[in-house]
Amino acid sequence: MAFAPAWAGDSAPAPGFDPISPAVFLPGGMLGVQLGSRWETIKRSPALSRLTCEPSADAAGVFDEICYFQTSSRVGGAQIHDGFIVRKGDEVILIGTGITIKNPDDPLAETVMRDFASNVHANYQQTGSDVLFVNLPARRMSAQEMQGFSRTAPVLLVELEPKGNELAVFYGYLAPVNAFSALASN
Repeated sequence: MAFAPAWAGDSAPAPGFDPISPAVFLPGGMLGVQLGSRWETIKRSPALSRLTCEPSADAAGVFDEICYFQTSSRVGGAQIHDGFIVRKGDEVILIGTGITIKNPDDPLAETVMRDFASNVHANYQQTGSDVLFVNLPARRMSAQEMQGFSRTAPVLLVELEPKGNELAVFYGYLAPVNAFSALASN
């Protein structure tokens, strides 16, 4: 599913479609970083080292700046080494990283998914090799309602990369996760 990105001033979620807060969705965030956190504070986080930042060129409607980082942290029970963090305005809207696995049947992949399933307070949907953790309203939303909802709805997407030796992990709001997932698959 692809949704158009929506930002402040576009449309607001309809009554009854308020997503849960990121702090409820994934307590502690990813790498100690929570969605919606102030950008300048996060850029000084000790968990993220060697930040290399660049402004958005082709995707200015989706984000303002992306920073690549190195870390020695764990995500979903697996060691990670690097990733990226994205801002729109003064807020973190997306954190992404990769987890190296031997192959699609690597037990580490199952361990990572079990860890996410126990820590993320959301339903999950599996489509092929992709797993999306999200809480959607029970009622079907119109395109305008979905656009507003996607601006503030936290999601966690885990994708098996085409070569099968890495899990891409995106934690962010629905619209930017969708946009980055599409960019990554192209």
